[in-house]
Formats: sequence, structure tokens, C-alpha cells
Amino acid sequence: MKRFVKIYTYWLLGILLFTGCDDYLKEDSGDLLIPGKVEEFLPMLYREGFPRNFNDEVAWLYLMTDDVEMGQLELDPEDESYETQDKNSLDALSAGEGEEPYKWEREIKNYADNFWERRYGNILACNLVIDALPEMEYVEADSGNYNFLAAQAYALRAYNYWCLVNSYALPWSKENLDKPGVIIRMEPQINISPRGRSSIREVYDLINEDIEKAEKYINIATFDGNIHRLSEPAILLLASRIALFQENWDEVIRTGKLFLAQNSVILNLNDQDTTLFGTEKGLSNKIFTMMDGTINKEVVFTFGTQSYSPYQYLSTTGALYGLGFRPSHSTDESLIRSYEEGDLRKKAYFLEDVPAKKAENWWEESRPYEYKYYYPIKYRQMSGSTSTKPSDNLVHENWRSVEVMLNLAEAYTRKNNEVTSDALDLLNNLRRCRLNPKAYVEKTSADFPNAQALLKFIWEERRRELCFEEAMRFWDLRRQGMPELKHKWYSSWDRYETYTLPQGSKNYVLSIPRSELDYNNGCYDNERDLIRPE
Repeated sequence: MKRFVKIYTYWLLGILLFTGCDDYLKEDSGDLLIPGKVEEFLPMLYREGFPRNFNDEVAWLYLMTDDVEMGQLELDPEDESYETQDKNSLDALSAGEGEEPYKWEREIKNYADNFWERRYGNILACNLVIDALPEMEYVEADSGNYNFLAAQAYALRAYNYWCLVNSYALPWSKENLDKPGVIIRMEPQINISPRGRSSIREVYDLINEDIEKAEKYINIATFDGNIHRLSEPAILLLASRIALFQENWDEVIRTGKLFLAQNSVILNLNDQDTTLFGTEKGLSNKIFTMMDGTINKEVVFTFGTQSYSPYQYLSTTGALYGLGFRPSHSTDESLIRSYEEGDLRKKAYFLEDVPAKKAENWWEESRPYEYKYYYPIKYRQMSGSTSTKPSDNLVHENWRSVEVMLNLAEAYTRKNNEVTSDALDLLNNLRRCRLNPKAYVEKTSADFPNAQALLKFIWEERRRELCFEEAMRFWDLRRQGMPELKHKWYSSWDRYETYTLPQGSKNYVLSIPRSELDYNNGCYDNERDLIRPE
């Protein structure tokens, strides 16, 4: 125990220096209070082990997918006063940093990648708890909380390593298993000695071990129903996701069935007040909010903070209509056009606007053309005094039951390499709750000539349903063959360059952040392609 006390003291001192937190100081002497009991470790893990600013940290990854496009510069081409603003339009939106990932540049210099170091910060907190578990103090009556703490630590560590290996290493495949993954850090302290990258196989071995332990501990744990903590369904969802990305279809099916036995809820959009869809403010100053875990019982886990916008790189409404980035809608393969007529998600998940008008002020200058504009509104919050939505549940990332259903549909299809009724039933149950009754048509085996056609449709449903949640589209594109993508970069209203990300490009793997490479000479960066404009 002395070793742990010393280690934890050094770690906590660092936390105190950077956060100013004094929760663990004794009032009488100023000495550090070293935790030894379950109830002392829990608040530390809640503060340092759970992802806090996650939605802010992954927002830039939207720009590397086909779900985002750059809008034409909606400036009056006849007005010379705008001449100098053309190339600086993104700066006007405080989104200039987005240019490099949007063009898939070899080096992203203007963006500080916090995703890597924040994941290792969370891992450190998990390591502290896991290291202390054998000697942790608790009475028999408190064993449920002990098991709950253990389940949280193992599941969170698994999740953070899964995020890292699916961003900074090649996608899982039998051919890639012995290629470089990420750094495995198991110590309960900051270690600045040179550390190399473990293989993808080794990282996934740890992830699988951790999620297995988390599942066992949560089965005998005490849980208070707080969706900000990892319940048994939440851990099963994570296990399902981890198995999916390893193409372990039997495990996807096992965990999926266990999950659905506890939570098979699908929010039926037909039962909601559709007048609140796609509006800034609806009746009684309320709006529909898909990602509110207190209302949407699909949600089994919510994390992150409300102080950060997951859409920070996408255009806002007002004087700067059309500038910068927005959900893709201009091509046949775009996100917005993937929704069929009668799909309620298009209005529930996006704000559609046509801002062309005769302005009365200089900042609302009239424009000689009309255009449509889309903005994601999944995470928006209710406003006004009549709102019943609690403020501490706003603008969070969420894990939802429908992800497990989509995982299962894919697993049934790929395991059997055929169109199965199990997969079709899952898809129809989801679509029945997403399309209005007049538009909904049940999918049958006759709609899909083979398993590949059904798989393609499942992936399309996954894109429509999970858009702008975590970095899921980026992660999915990697495991779905790393397809060719094209982005247009506008320098003026009618001038643009096209950047093409080739299929299988090295740029589907992120660079190791400079914050790691500068002090760790045992780690080396990933190779990336040079993408030139057409």
C-alpha cells in the first residue's frame, strides 16, 4: 500500500496544480488525504476517469468524413467590399483550423489534438483504481459498490484504448494485427521514460480482457440508475461495439441479445410533437431534443459536458449563412440526400433554412441567389422557463439502444453471409419508428438480392441514425474499407479545388500528436499521404 500511496500522491499533486482542486486536502494540516476506501475512490474516478470534453475533442474528425462539405461562399460577387473576405471566410466563423483536416493534409499544424492526451489522462485514473483494487478497503455490505467501481474502471479503460487504436492505428484486420497500435500504459503514475507502441493485437487483447472483467463485475454490482455512470446495458453496448470492430460476430450476437433483454427501447418519432422538429423554437418555446437521456429511454449512458459544442466547425445561422462547413447535401452520396421521403430524422436531426431575403441591415445584405442550409440539431437544448429538461443532461454524447440493434443486424448478415429474417426484423423495427406511416414500407428479402446488398443498406442506416455522434462516421469509414472521399475547397463563390482521399489512404490514420513525440523518443509517427488538389 505504501507504493500506491506514494504514486497517488505525486499524481494528485499534478492534478491539484493544474485544476486548483482542493477536495482531497485535510483542513487541519493541508496534507493530502490518500484514498483507501471505495467511497474515496469513486469521486476521483468520476472526475478524472470519465470523458469530460469529449464532444469538443472529436468535433474536428467530422471534417475528415463524407458527412461534411464546405459551403460555397455565399457572398455577393458584385460587391467588391467582400473581395478580401473570400479566403478568410472560415476565420470569420472562428473555424479556420478546420482547413487542414478537411483537406486531409499530411501535417495538421494549426490544430492542437487533445484527443490523444485526454484519453491517456482518463486511462491514468483508471489505472490508479485498478492498481488499488486488491488492497482497497470495504465492508462486505459495501461489496456492490466495490464491484461497481471495478466495472467502471475496467470499462472506461477499454473504451479509451478502443478510441485510441481506432484513431491512431490501422483498422483491425487479420493482416494488420502485428502492425503498430498505440502505447499501452498500465502504471498508476505518469511515466516519461521512452515508450514504444504496442501492436494492434496487443492493444485489442487488453481491451478484450478489460471489457470481460467489466462485464463480470457489473453483474454483481450495485447501480443507482444514474445514466452518467456505466450500467450493465451500457457495458454490454460497449462490448458489442468492440466485438463489431473486430468482426467477432458471435460475440456481437451474444452481447446484443443480453443488451436487448434489458433495453430494447426505440423512441418512436411518430409519437413526438413533429411541430417541434426542425425549428429553432417551437410551441411554448420548446424544441425536440433527441439526445436527452431523461426523455429518450434509448440512452443508456451519457457523458461529456454541456459547455462545449459538438458542432463547433459547422456554420451557424445569421449573417454568415452558408460560410464554412455544413452537413453534406449537394451530391447524390451526401448525408442529407440519404434520407428518403417521409424519414422523420431529416427534420428531427437537422435544421433546414433558406436564408435568402431582402435585408434591412448591412449584415443581412441581400443576396442574388437562394440556397438551402442544414445544421445538425441532435444535441440542442430546450430553452425558456417552460422547459422541463434538466440542464445537467444537455449537450452530452450518448450511447443508445439503436446502435446495438444495428450492430446485431450487421453481425447476423455477415456471420451467415445471407439475408436473414433476424437482420430484417431489427431494421424494420428501427425504420418503423423513424419514418411516418405513409412512407414506411417493410423491408423483405426480396428487396436485397444478396447479403452484400443488405450490408450496404445496414451501413447506410447506421450513417443516417448515428450521424454526428462521437467520431462514429470516421471510425466506421475506416472499418468499411476506407473508401475514396472527395471534398471541395472554395476560395470564392464559383472557384474551388477538389481534394480526393484515395481508397485505403494512410490519412485514415491520425498523426501521433506532437505533445507525445516531443518527449517520448520511443514513439514514432504514422506515415501519411500528400493529398494535392485537382
